[in-house]
Amino acid sequence: MAAVGYRSAMTTAALSVPAAPDGGGAAAHRIPLGLRLGWAAGSIGTVVILSTTSILLLFFMTSVLGMKPALAGALLFGAKLFDAVIAPMMGRISDSAATRWGRRRPFLFLGAFVSTLAFLILFMPPALDGLALSAWMVSGLLVLALGYTLFNVPYLAMPAEMTASPQERTALLSFRVAFVAIGGALVGFAPKVAAGLGGDRQAWAVTGAMLGAIVLAAMLTAVAASARARATVAAPGGDRESLFVVLRNRPFVMLLLAKLLQLVGLAAMQASILFFIVQVLGVSEGVVGVYVTLTTVAMLASMPLWVRLGRRFRKRDLFIGACLGYALVKLSFLLAAPGEPALLIHMRGIAGGLLTGGVLLMGQSILPDAIDWDCQRSGVRREGLYAGAYSLVEKSSMALGPLLVGLILSGFGFDPQAAKAGIAQTNVAVTGVYLGAAVLPALLYALSAIPLFFYRLDEHADGREQG
Repeated sequence: MAAVGYRSAMTTAALSVPAAPDGGGAAAHRIPLGLRLGWAAGSIGTVVILSTTSILLLFFMTSVLGMKPALAGALLFGAKLFDAVIAPMMGRISDSAATRWGRRRPFLFLGAFVSTLAFLILFMPPALDGLALSAWMVSGLLVLALGYTLFNVPYLAMPAEMTASPQERTALLSFRVAFVAIGGALVGFAPKVAAGLGGDRQAWAVTGAMLGAIVLAAMLTAVAASARARATVAAPGGDRESLFVVLRNRPFVMLLLAKLLQLVGLAAMQASILFFIVQVLGVSEGVVGVYVTLTTVAMLASMPLWVRLGRRFRKRDLFIGACLGYALVKLSFLLAAPGEPALLIHMRGIAGGLLTGGVLLMGQSILPDAIDWDCQRSGVRREGLYAGAYSLVEKSSMALGPLLVGLILSGFGFDPQAAKAGIAQTNVAVTGVYLGAAVLPALLYALSAIPLFFYRLDEHADGREQG
């Protein structure tokens, strides 16, 4: 039983609140609504950072600052590699931390302010060009990577500590997915805001400052709300684990492989979507805002359905189905062409939102299940270590997507300044955009179903591994 895993964990770790006794029932593991809302609101901050990196920065660095797509993609990739390297270190640090605020919350607080500072650096570069501009942007990207890691790694470790119930985790993370959708919508409207302010550097500086303020408010909300969350305290010497521990957790490794493929596909699509809608389909930034809004509404509307399905069916099977459906939606973009009615674009957004809700919720809800499986087997609580490993894969994947798109666009001769000059893209360049926006995401999401078939953790059998 799940409670047994928590009792065995007491040999090396102590709960900071009393463990639920056997037979305590669902109420013993229930997370209050206020805590769900407040903690999940922090996801607005994390997704604004991720979406800014994958959607806005490649566009901003090329179309506004005038950098070459391949160079901009390489800078984004290099900064994310730094982020990936420090993520496992952050996980071990938060596992072993001992403060009056607990193991996780001090890092969430610090990460909020560092992340906000990064937005000011990135979107307010001085009048530089060439190597000096590249150095400035790299510094901002490194600060953003540090702030994101300080917040996100301890943040991801929290759900496995908050409750021992897999179903309650699914309910908790449905709130997180809802706030992820809201954060994504905010970033989706950023190009329209910048365009409305003039579309120049000053306009993007104001837009970046607004996004930074949103990040700060969302993250501090999570810090305040999580003061009431159930937490664990690591025993002395509990930080000697390594990534070899993670690699022995087969369900977690299968999940990581799937997320690696999905996140590269997602980042490629996000890095391409502005170029695709604005410069290939020839519609305004306002259509992008409506598209993102409809996607967000569809995601939010789908949450109750996915939660109910998660109680009746295995989350892994739902995850696979949602991934394959999403791949088909992305492939449908191959049928899109200039002059296509906006209604068809928006229908794709709605379909993608419904399936994205399942992909995000099922992926997020089996993550703490896989982490808790290690605790039940070993009796050691090391959520931060796993959150760091997950974050490493997340950052590397989200960095690889923009790099691939930058290389594809450069290789196919795409000119990011062509729209300003009133010059049409070549057919070869348009083909490159289709590859990044449709083919690559569809292929990678379909391939992600393969490792998920080998994810054998049965959440309906108290965390036992199948087969």
